[in-house]
Amino acid sequence: MRDLQDIKGQFIDLWKESGKEKVFKIRGTSMQPLIRESDTISVRPILNAADLRIGDIAVFKGTTGIVAHRIVGKFKIDNACYLREKGDYKQAPTVVPAELIIGKVVKIYRPDDTINLSSSLWYIINSVVGHYWQALFVILDLVSAIKTKRLGTTRIPLITAAYLKLTRLLIQLPTIIFRRK
Repeated sequence: MRDLQDIKGQFIDLWKESGKEKVFKIRGTSMQPLIRESDTISVRPILNAADLRIGDIAVFKGTTGIVAHRIVGKFKIDNACYLREKGDYKQAPTVVPAELIIGKVVKIYRPDDTINLSSSLWYIINSVVGHYWQALFVILDLVSAIKTKRLGTTRIPLITAAYLKLTRLLIQLPTIIFRRK
């Protein structure tokens, strides 16, 4: 099994060095409604994860295979670059080391349409969505820290219920907007 992983890694490295776009068939629903399970995506290889912007849809080596998720944060620890990623559909954000980044989704192919994510419109949309997620997670972390500092472990049912409803709405908002498009 280890040999197969090494061969797969070598193919990915050769493709990245070629600089040529590659087309992949999508499996899964983590990026719905923007990327649907029946879609095909075109991926441009990325040699330096620092080239990715907040809102870009990155393709990386995940624990379950190759994953395409939105970049919602970037940071460095001891000169190592890390990216915070999140699927658009009910996914919790996770952190990906830069060396696991393979590429960036540049087009989405559907039977009746092609979405060019490099267009000005999609650059703006993806940037807004990515920065929205980034700001939301900062705010939620801040609210949680303030709550813990002020109330400790005390729970006030009415406030907790209102907080959970508002959080669910704010997390679903980008998905609602994409469905309207």
